[in-house]
Order: sequence, then C-alpha cells, then structure tokens
Amino acid sequence: MSKPTKSKVVPLHPGAKLPAPAKPEAGQRTRKAIQKAAALQIDRHQPITVTVEAQPDRPSAIGSPHNDTNGFIVHLNETFGSASHDFAWRQLCLLRTSGNATDTEETNAALGFIGGIQPNDEIEAALAVQMLGTHEASVRLLATAMNAGHIDAQERYINMATKMQRTFTAQVEAMKRYRSSGEQTIRVQHQNVTVQEGGQAVIGDVHGGGRRG
Repeated sequence: MSKPTKSKVVPLHPGAKLPAPAKPEAGQRTRKAIQKAAALQIDRHQPITVTVEAQPDRPSAIGSPHNDTNGFIVHLNETFGSASHDFAWRQLCLLRTSGNATDTEETNAALGFIGGIQPNDEIEAALAVQMLGTHEASVRLLATAMNAGHIDAQERYINMATKMQRTFTAQVEAMKRYRSSGEQTIRVQHQNVTVQEGGQAVIGDVHGGGRRG
C-alpha cells in the first residue's frame, strides 16, 4: 500500500493577497433594478465634493478636486445657501466637527447630507449642519449601546439615542415650518347673485382658499 502524500504548503510573501474569487454575473432582476437606478440618478442633485489632505502638525488642508477654483467657491457657497464664502467655509468646518468627518470620504458624505437638504439661506444651512450632528450622535450612541456589557449601560445609551432621534425629528419639523413661513395665502372671493321672487336680488359671498408657494 502506498503511503499517503502530504500536501505541500507554499508560504506566501508577507503582505501578499490571495486572488479574489470570481463573482457571478448580475441576474435579470438585478440588471433591471440597476437600469432603473441609473435613470433616476440622471436628474438627482449632484453634491459638491472636496479633497482632504492630512498635514503634520497642522490642520488638514481642504481643497477643490478640480482646477476650477472660482467654480468650486461658487458651488460651495450655494451648497450652504449663502453669498458669503466666509460663512460657507465656516459651516464646512463645523460640518466636519459635528459629522465626525476626518478624511475625504467622510467629509464628502457629510456634504452629501447637506446637498440633500439644499439649504436656501444661512438659517437653513445652520439647521442642516445641526441635523447632521444630531443624526451622527444618535447612531454612535446606538452602536455604543449594542457593545455595552451591562444592561444598565445599554439602557442609558439607548435613552440618550432616543433623545437625539427626537431632536432630529424636531429639527426636521422646524425646517418644514421655516420653509413654509414664506408661502403666501391667497383668499379668492366670488359674488353669488340670487334673484328671488319679485325681482329682488340677494348678493352673497362665496369664499375659497388657496396657497401659493
């Protein structure tokens, strides 16, 4: 009887990566979903993006990802609904702090949040920055609760997360109220004329309401 052969182990070079297995092709339903998503993306708002470069012993340098510097400034100002570049830049710095964004990817994700709200002025921009901070805080508190070893600690973090979630809902409602405060209410008044027996005319008011954004 022949002896069983031992498999030979070939050591990998330090840092070498195994080849990734081939992925299957997308199915028919997945391809249809991709086509639908691609069509919707065409008209979707395109948020601004930035580059963040870490510097030793200095704050990170934030800049434009393209060579149109003036266009980048205009785009950044409009992202925060302001004609003031100083205001827009300050909100960008606060956004990185409230959103815990430290690199390019995280900063652009935070800007995507602001772009989704599309502030119309400085008040809406300030509220949008606060909303991001509230959202990030609630998610981090929930993650901390899941990792807490004691039930009392879990309950404490969940309660704090719930407060943040309620605050976020209140901020959304505040944004809606602020935006709707600029709408005009138009009252339309019609005259209704009724001729009674004997030829006497009775004039009455018919009221209708409407709103104009």
